[in-house]
Amino acid sequence: MPPARRRPVALPALSLVLALFFGALGAAPARGDAPLQLPAGEQVVDSADALTVDQENQVKQAVTKLSADENVQLYVVYVRNFDGKSPAAWAQQTQDLSEMSYRDILLAVSVDDHKFYFGSADAIDDFPASDLRSIADSAIAPAVRDGRWEKAALDTAHDLDRTSSHRWIYLLIAVLVVLAILAGIVAALYRRSKRRQADDDAEAAIASDAVLTVDELTSQPIEVLDPWSAEVLTSTDNAVSVSADELALAVEESGDDAVAPFRAALTTAESALAASFRLRRSYDVDAGLGTAERHRLLVEIISMCSDADAALDEQVPAFDRLRDLVTDAGDRLDALADRSARLADRLDDAAEHEAAVTGSSGRAVAQSVAGNVALARELVHFADDSIGQGREAGTEAGGPSTVAAIRSAECALDTAGKLLDALADAELNLALVGEATEGSPVATATVSAAESFIDTRRGAVGTQARIRLSEAERLLDAAERTDGPEEAAASTAAALAHALEALSLSGRDVEAWRVSSDDGGPVLTGVLVDAVVSTGPQSAPTEIGRGGFTIGGRTPGSFGGTETSGRIATGGRH
Repeated sequence: MPPARRRPVALPALSLVLALFFGALGAAPARGDAPLQLPAGEQVVDSADALTVDQENQVKQAVTKLSADENVQLYVVYVRNFDGKSPAAWAQQTQDLSEMSYRDILLAVSVDDHKFYFGSADAIDDFPASDLRSIADSAIAPAVRDGRWEKAALDTAHDLDRTSSHRWIYLLIAVLVVLAILAGIVAALYRRSKRRQADDDAEAAIASDAVLTVDELTSQPIEVLDPWSAEVLTSTDNAVSVSADELALAVEESGDDAVAPFRAALTTAESALAASFRLRRSYDVDAGLGTAERHRLLVEIISMCSDADAALDEQVPAFDRLRDLVTDAGDRLDALADRSARLADRLDDAAEHEAAVTGSSGRAVAQSVAGNVALARELVHFADDSIGQGREAGTEAGGPSTVAAIRSAECALDTAGKLLDALADAELNLALVGEATEGSPVATATVSAAESFIDTRRGAVGTQARIRLSEAERLLDAAERTDGPEEAAASTAAALAHALEALSLSGRDVEAWRVSSDDGGPVLTGVLVDAVVSTGPQSAPTEIGRGGFTIGGRTPGSFGGTETSGRIATGGRH
């Protein structure tokens, strides 16, 4: 079975954090404060003894009130200095070590040189970057410059706490809004019309498969580009995964030389995709980005994903000629039946191992394989049904039903094998790491678990989990490449934190999918992808269009970009 895919990173990343500092640089401090893993439940840490007991209590009360009023966690850290690191680098490592995430904001102050960092671990909808920068400029910078350490924290908490500190402003705004409604209604309707036109133009372009020019793409507002870029990232990631899976089959059948152009296209697509994930993470978490820069990032993400698609799409005709699924369809179906039988023989023994692994440990690596065997069993049954349908349709020379049956069985058995291999890997990795909770082996095992979980549930997993996984992979690669032990340790710890977050987010996505969807394992695992055309609700295999084939409006995926991966639905592969 093809191993879990590690996305290569070919392009440099943008900065992920907002770093602000004021004051002149002084002499080198006698000692530095390394990035911290903040103690659980503590939001105020004063390792520099910058506050008196009373002042620290006041800050704690302010952050507690802020948490209750706004559901946002403000972490305040005072250190002597940032250990020779930039405020951004020190803060990022602290955020990673402390596993900060959505609605977590860090204020870190270096008292020796009057520098500070202020920013959120992830983007917060109701506290945009412009608001955070305003607080930094008006509240934090003057206080840090003057050495009024408690005021920096108290004013920050006060300004973030809109519920209590701005009631009179809200009342005034409410009055002004009422007075301004009539004056603004015409302008609002005009803007709504323009926005609707922009939305319609973008949706029409997507629906018609039109290729937008750079100018047309750039003209779209952020409100259109933001969700569009997230959707494009997910769909491109899925297409790259399907392409990697079928390329592995082509290598087994034809050898490395025959697939060289397709491997080159896949490598190009993977690199563009990895860079796009990094850009999206910067867009999500960098509080210092202005509107123009955020708009530029979204345009670049969509453009790069389009380039990734194009690299794969260009090779589709040649790839389909190499993997002619019809000429020797009978032999292929026989081989698939043998493979299905071998996987079926592994299921009962695997079930015992899964029970032992998940029952003996609550660690994320162990829990990531919960349900793997049941899902693999469902896919093996689906493959057997597909093989049977392929044999029934075998007399149709070049029929799409035969191609669909073969690809359905191939994808199902590939994924079933991955699920069982992931269980074996988790069992081995847990034995290797023992009771350790950090370090390179633990990070590697956790990143591998996240890769396997997301790859085998890609029909349900959303963009945010994939962004965290891509970042975890990048950090783990960086840790393996660096010669500096401190840098390697920091990257390893950050990779572990991102991998754990990827597992958490993807697990929530899968649970939400199970609640809202009646689809089964083949859709959850990405064995069946959305058909290129819309056919309405169906429950049985149906031929459509010009010799196309779908199963409930979905079709088995093939090597190619987002627009060609589901080409079996339109008779595009026969």
